[in-house]
Amino acid sequence: MTPPNDTRRVAAGGPANSVAAGGPANSVVLELIEHTTKIAEAQDRGDLVARLARARKRIGDPQIRVVIAGQLKQGKSLLLNSLLNMPVARVGDDESTVLATVVSYAEQPSARLVVARPEGEEPELVEIPTTDLGKDLRRAPQAGGREVLRVEVTVPSPLLKGGLAFVDTPGVGGHGQPHLSATLGLLPDADAMLMISDTSQEFTEPEMTFIRQALEICPVAAIVATKTDLYPHWRQVADANRVHLQRAGVTTPMIPVSSTLRSHAVQLNDKELNEESNFPAIVKFLSEEVLSRNTDRVRIQVVNEIRAAAEHLTMAVQSELSALNDPQARGNLTADLERRKQEAQDALQHTALWQQVLNDGIADLTADVDHDLRQRFRNITFHTERVIDAGDPTLHWAEIGAELEEAVATAVGDNFVWAYQRAEALAAEVARTFMEAGLDAVRMPAIDAREMGAEFSEFRSLAHLEAKPLKLGHKIVTGMRGSYGGVLMFGMLTSFAGLGMFNPLSLGAGFVLGRKAYKEDMENRMLRVRSEAKTNVRRFVDDVAFVVGKESRDRLKGIQRQLRDHYREIANQTTRSLNESLQATIAAAKLEESERNTRVKELERQLNILRQVVEHAEKLGAPAAAPVAAT
Repeated sequence: MTPPNDTRRVAAGGPANSVAAGGPANSVVLELIEHTTKIAEAQDRGDLVARLARARKRIGDPQIRVVIAGQLKQGKSLLLNSLLNMPVARVGDDESTVLATVVSYAEQPSARLVVARPEGEEPELVEIPTTDLGKDLRRAPQAGGREVLRVEVTVPSPLLKGGLAFVDTPGVGGHGQPHLSATLGLLPDADAMLMISDTSQEFTEPEMTFIRQALEICPVAAIVATKTDLYPHWRQVADANRVHLQRAGVTTPMIPVSSTLRSHAVQLNDKELNEESNFPAIVKFLSEEVLSRNTDRVRIQVVNEIRAAAEHLTMAVQSELSALNDPQARGNLTADLERRKQEAQDALQHTALWQQVLNDGIADLTADVDHDLRQRFRNITFHTERVIDAGDPTLHWAEIGAELEEAVATAVGDNFVWAYQRAEALAAEVARTFMEAGLDAVRMPAIDAREMGAEFSEFRSLAHLEAKPLKLGHKIVTGMRGSYGGVLMFGMLTSFAGLGMFNPLSLGAGFVLGRKAYKEDMENRMLRVRSEAKTNVRRFVDDVAFVVGKESRDRLKGIQRQLRDHYREIANQTTRSLNESLQATIAAAKLEESERNTRVKELERQLNILRQVVEHAEKLGAPAAAPVAAT
């Protein structure tokens, strides 16, 4: 037996060390925050103190989210349990993951439900025993009959100590792909994604579609091929899947693993078995591609926040110091501050260019997203109607319904991805316009699209067709009803020639007319069935369009408010900084000589510290003029 190499040791050798490597840089950042905060407090700038406090929290607890997604029954939950060496996700033969489960670090294990409250109120957190994690929590008694939005779990896993948080999602496959839109909605907030697919077969078309959609939103990802211990041909399947990815232009790495071997390796402390499970490759990906990269990104964002706060403070300190050292230049300085203050106030007005860009952009985006969704649904409806017209829909209604619901789910996913990309482009355009007005955007706000789209489990399935197969008796009655008139008519005509009512001519005419009546009845029945089928299709598509369209418009309105509030806050801070500088300049003229000398020394000390803060920020981070996308 080889030396132990359990989960904790593997995890500690990866992400934990990666975070520790960033420790010295983070300590410098925390020191810069401390110095800048003290000066902000001395200048009575509570807004900047709060801004720096948020930056301190962000650098101390980065919360790097990794979404685990994939089709049904691919081994997502078992992989998460094996990765953490703790039973945090439900595993079973049926659809085990029915709620999104967020797993993060804490010294003591805990579990809680996030339960919906009436509209407009924050969700309620309800504590539950960790032993209940193996149950279906959608109808947990602790929720009191209310909707359970998600499950939050904390565990003392060293793998999570560096800031990782895993999000185990419901499977995106199944009838109508009920969870596709909700899973895609989690990806904008994710820093990375693990796409799970077992090695029983090659990628299916829905899997390739989901991979394409997901990578458009979250490009930092790895495809994990699970259950290699169950399928001897897993290498051939993995090679074929790599070819599929190459043809689709996807360069995402693929990691074949076995969760069962990983669990046995942990129990037996078997290093070779752990290597064979290939879980160290996942840990390496999380360490090098996720933790290290996101730690640097978070540090750059925080450094830019520090630099922006320091520049706001420098403006006030430098203005007051200039007024004290050179009373003759006080008039020019006051005029310059008044001009810049007016520019900042203009940026707050609705007539400001960035406001117009935002309002016009959201209006155009809302119309384009709605048109795109309707166009996709229109094409799906036309295609489904052609399928219905090509045969008897009663014979293949289940297949038609499954194809329709899957096509609608895919269309909603594509529309969601496109809307998210357009929203990001709009945010960048607003940031550019804002900075052209002379105001520093520092960073773009995160485009939170978590609730855009809708759960397909909320929709009614395609209605059933009531038409039943015709029985032999109905066919005979229909034929006899049509043949009766032919026999009677031709029988009466031939009776003038001395023939009886029932003769070869009358019976032949009855057969021909009966067959014609039967065919017309069947054609009318088919037209009626097809018309009912098309009505059901249109009703289903209209229901989806109504719900998804409303969710989409609400989300875009939320993005508009998010961008508006973000840039207004920056403009407000700039206005306050200029106003404080102006007031300090005016107050400097009223100071006595002794007070003036003391004040000059204090301002010079603060200015020296702020210059050092800005200098260190420039070395640690990117230029503040370049907006950094925040998460």
